[in-house]
Amino acid sequence: MYWSNYHSHCTFCDGRSSMEDFVRYAISKGLKKYGFSSHAPLPFHTQWTMVHDDFQDYENEFYRLKEKYNNEIELYLGLEVDYISGCSDIYNDFFKGIKLDYSIGSVHYLDRLANNDYWSIDGPFDEFDKGLHEFFDGDIVAGIHRFFEVTHEMIHKAGFDIIGHVDKITYHGRKYKDFDVNAKWFVDAFYAILETIKTKGLLLEINTKSLHDHAITYPNQHFYHLIKELDIPIMVNSDCHYPNNVNAGFEQTYLALKKCGFTSLQQLSGSGWQAVEFNENGLIF
Repeated sequence: MYWSNYHSHCTFCDGRSSMEDFVRYAISKGLKKYGFSSHAPLPFHTQWTMVHDDFQDYENEFYRLKEKYNNEIELYLGLEVDYISGCSDIYNDFFKGIKLDYSIGSVHYLDRLANNDYWSIDGPFDEFDKGLHEFFDGDIVAGIHRFFEVTHEMIHKAGFDIIGHVDKITYHGRKYKDFDVNAKWFVDAFYAILETIKTKGLLLEINTKSLHDHAITYPNQHFYHLIKELDIPIMVNSDCHYPNNVNAGFEQTYLALKKCGFTSLQQLSGSGWQAVEFNENGLIF
């Protein structure tokens, strides 16, 4: 039995420790496959994404660790690529000519605010709320519909392997009285996203980052049965920013997925993505 994680961050972006610290901790926790997915550079400066000029160092350190720990763990080089409508996607010039093992497509920003910054759906709540009021007079339903509209754009453009934390806007959305994960409008909107993922043949991550603190995954556990119904290939990732979270929430999530009828998770190897059987104790060799 073993674990894997393909969504992780380190000090090349907003992670809190070095690449090697994460590798060592992953080995100690029984991970046999581990992918680095630092936030890719954006066309504008942020405090949490990689700087363009640091990618070569990121790549060099990855290959140093891959060789050093070759007999203990399989390491993979990836990036989490932000999709911002009309601004950023995996077809930007930065990605031309670089070689990755995989990429994750995610939405963290929506549209430009009056101050010319982009509205962050994943930053501090006061910033989220400010944007929601500027664009939609505080209407969380309208804000979530816009998030899903941009997510549809990202999926249709494709170019990456994995859809990251596909309903992450619910992290702040759940704080509004007009939001209910079981509401018909939300279920219908989310199901349409799943159908698009299925049509495009992309992989969907089950992201455990908020499981310990908020008892939710992304996608929310309420929708595991819909993912199974559509037979969308999945994996479980922790989106870790601290080494001790490399497999946080995995046992609980693997068990929940088994109870929903899932029998395999997607794993990367030299020949590409493959379905690997699992149970609540991990992936099966």
